[in-house]
Amino acid sequence: MSMVPVLLLIANAWQSGATDSLGVLRSARRAQATFEATRRANLPERPGGWSGGSSRIIGRIRIWYESGVDDETPPAEPSRIRQARARLLMALAGAGAAIPGDEWIVGQRVRYLLEDGQPSAAARVVEQCRAVEWWCQALGGMVRHVEQDFVGADSLFAAALAGMPEDERCRWTDISPLLEGELAARYRRLDCAGRAALEARWWWLAQPLYSLTVNDRRTEHFARRTMVRIHEGRRTLYGLYWEDDLRDVLLRYGWPTLWTRNPPASPLVQSEPNVTGHDTAPAFHFAPRSRALDDPGNAKPEDWSLDVPNAWEYYAPAYATAFESLDHQAALFRRGDTCIVVAAYDLADDTLFADRPVTAALALAADERITAIVRDSGLAARARALTATAPCGPLVLSLEAVAPGERHVARARYGLTPPRQSPYHAAISDLLLFDPTDSLPATLDAVVPHAHGSTRVHADRKLGVFWELYGVDPASGAVAVSLTMARQGTGWLRRAVESLGLAGPRRDVRLEWQEVPETASITPRTLAIDLSGLAPGRYVLEVAVTPAGAETVTAHREIRIERP
Repeated sequence: MSMVPVLLLIANAWQSGATDSLGVLRSARRAQATFEATRRANLPERPGGWSGGSSRIIGRIRIWYESGVDDETPPAEPSRIRQARARLLMALAGAGAAIPGDEWIVGQRVRYLLEDGQPSAAARVVEQCRAVEWWCQALGGMVRHVEQDFVGADSLFAAALAGMPEDERCRWTDISPLLEGELAARYRRLDCAGRAALEARWWWLAQPLYSLTVNDRRTEHFARRTMVRIHEGRRTLYGLYWEDDLRDVLLRYGWPTLWTRNPPASPLVQSEPNVTGHDTAPAFHFAPRSRALDDPGNAKPEDWSLDVPNAWEYYAPAYATAFESLDHQAALFRRGDTCIVVAAYDLADDTLFADRPVTAALALAADERITAIVRDSGLAARARALTATAPCGPLVLSLEAVAPGERHVARARYGLTPPRQSPYHAAISDLLLFDPTDSLPATLDAVVPHAHGSTRVHADRKLGVFWELYGVDPASGAVAVSLTMARQGTGWLRRAVESLGLAGPRRDVRLEWQEVPETASITPRTLAIDLSGLAPGRYVLEVAVTPAGAETVTAHREIRIERP
């Protein structure tokens, strides 16, 4: 169908001043249907579709993740589709001028302008929006999010939520499509008001980077909610009419940025094209496991597995073409009711980061309000350490490194729960590994600049170990101290050789001595260990301190000794 009658109808209605709103709206919907039919008929052909393997089925939709496809050059959008979209945008602009307060028209204009790579034009449409205020704000939030203005997006979505009717706001804040298993069932048993606390904690733990001032995973969710409302009630590019399964797919994985169709089986047979939607890649799974939600202070790194095949939800941050685990070490020290956390990392040998400008941050959070955050920046050419302080208690640690020019991100996140400390009993800090110099540093401040960037060490070097002892009165006499380095997981072949007497057992390192603490509050200690006699492998380093007439306190650190 030609677009000329549609454009003439809209233009004549606008110019005459006697606008037939229903007629204009019907014409705009016909223009959209014409464009989508043109698009379906001219999608670039790409052999593909699901070809077996793991996938997830949501209603009528099959979801799968193609590893390695993100490295391919996506097919260009045919010019016929671009030209058809330009005609549609002209028609929608005329309809918008004729009915400036229509929510559907302004939503479609913003949608197709973003799809056409025109966020600035979409922002101008939002500025002129005369629909209900909260809907205009939600559209503005989506545009700001696409432009990576997460602060602006968060502000606009907050305003939109505040202005919505209560039932609408309950739908927008509902995260049940993002939850699975027992957690989803628990969430659904709550009423809308009772869900707020769980939602706040889930969003806190799902935030990709605490170093960003707002949660872009949450603004992504509300951008998806906005796009859901834009799509509701219409036939989609897949040839399916909009239902709850398409809503859930969009909320979990976002909206496609590219569509292709399988080549026809035979040029002689006409059939509906088999359309595949391609989301932005690479995408990552930021949702925490339920045990992290229940006990954040004891959460493990594996409670945030970013690369989960066929995950329940995905998000592709525009600032990250790679999002990997950050190799590091962290140690906790006490100053009364305050805890000092030292975290060190070394990206000098990481090909994604080496010799590139990197911004890093160490964040400590007791709840959704970040308790402490420190930042650092420099070339990834050596180990770097950050120190943050927070009130002692269960915390979530998030150590983050970003190479903004290359859009590479690395992160370590897990819970920290300081052991309870009594003024009547001795306590020991964590063990902090460092690279020793000619003279050993004697205090925590002096050790931090030399902190080792991971728990992996080379066998041809010395390893420095620092710890602090708390609450031992010098008047009580000497304390017994031992340091052991015990190898873990000796293989069956080595055990067999040892049992035949063809090789002696590998000796563990063990040092013992006695000393008198200098003060009753904090006694720092440093030691350098020669690793040259130890074979590569995994070891547990343990320091044990036994005060006179008191129980032994221990600190452990697992390390991996590697060949130079």
